Amino acid sequence: MVSVVDVARRAGVSVATVSRVLSGADIVAADTKLRVMRSVRELGYQPNVIAQSLRRGQSRTVALVTGDIEQGIYAALAKEVQRRFSEIDLDLMLVDTAHDEKRLAQLLARAASLGLRGLLLALPHFMRTGRLRPLLRKATEQGVSIISVSQKLDNLGLRSIVPDDKAGAVLAVRHLLERGHERIAFLGRTSISAVARLRFEGYRIGLMPRLGRIPSGLAWDIARGYRFKAGYEAVSQRLKSGVRFDAVLASSDELALGGMAAALDQGRRVPEDIAFVGFGGLQWGRYIRPALTSVEVDVAALASFVVEFFRERTDDGEDMSLSTLVPYRLIPRGSS
Repeated sequence: MVSVVDVARRAGVSVATVSRVLSGADIVAADTKLRVMRSVRELGYQPNVIAQSLRRGQSRTVALVTGDIEQGIYAALAKEVQRRFSEIDLDLMLVDTAHDEKRLAQLLARAASLGLRGLLLALPHFMRTGRLRPLLRKATEQGVSIISVSQKLDNLGLRSIVPDDKAGAVLAVRHLLERGHERIAFLGRTSISAVARLRFEGYRIGLMPRLGRIPSGLAWDIARGYRFKAGYEAVSQRLKSGVRFDAVLASSDELALGGMAAALDQGRRVPEDIAFVGFGGLQWGRYIRPALTSVEVDVAALASFVVEFFRERTDDGEDMSLSTLVPYRLIPRGSS
């Protein structure tokens, strides 16, 4: 294995000089840099990334921190961000907090000692900002770049690049109203999720011009679960108790699929009797039958903003504005 000593010997310089050249230091003469880099190429030397990280006190690793990686939108985001990070020589590490704020607090407290380059927060639930604020401030002061991609946290001084959840829900409601549905239910974790609360607000705004109010009994808050089983149980219970509704706007594609299965199991036709719209635009939605109408976030655009955020810090450029909204688009399919 070729070492830095071999490179130094071949170039006729000291090991310290080779280290300065490889770290990009400006104090080395141009002709010396050329000799060192020529020796690197000729010998096929590969720098020890771990050793470099230890010397810098910081790695090239960014942690994607999510409450539940099984939720499809975060898995899609992780894949796209990892692909784009290769453009700026960064690596992605996954941290699943299971919606436990204690785990987040522990990570913030240890982020600098772990040598993390940054944290990418994909956390939809409401957070106790009083407890987290000093931890966030300390981590950023120690050189850890932190960005939120699920909810706006600019009130904590964090750069936030988030989907426009409110506008996305308005799109969905208008779509359902245009198709003649008026008893539209909303299904989501509005009591504990900041993201679901924004989607609920968009649902309310979308209904106002036509109905002037939310139909009684059609705002369904689910305290537990956020995927298929929770959607199935919520819709099943309402159907069995005789609640009248002709459409459901679910706060995730998983909830929508579970709800749609419940409706079909109880003899309802989709979309003739009950229409369904989800959130997320997950790929499997187009392959179920009926295919799922969904409000889709542009994950590629979201990842591009994230890459620019970290590229600016790598290049010591100017910061972007503190908050950016990424638009949704409605993908109409057979379920509505």
